[in-house]
Amino acid sequence: MLDRHSILNLWRYYMPREVELDRFTGKTDEGKEYTIIEFQEYIQDRNTDAETVGLKRWTTSEELHVHYIDSKTFKIFETGEIVRKI
Repeated sequence: MLDRHSILNLWRYYMPREVELDRFTGKTDEGKEYTIIEFQEYIQDRNTDAETVGLKRWTTSEELHVHYIDSKTFKIFETGEIVRKI
């Protein structure tokens, strides 16, 4: 049976690390503003102990899912709204 320390080390070893890269305001055509947050995932390489860049994801400050269209345009999944970076 693993002790707490061993479990935490395994979790750190296998779980990706996520870093906030950017936070900005976006606005819909109707004038509603959202705070969009961009995250980058980093995955630990088991063989070299180096980190590999993983997936990026975007969310609103209200934790709505955001789909990337281009560097200035995003779509909020739950509402279908198109948001443009301002």
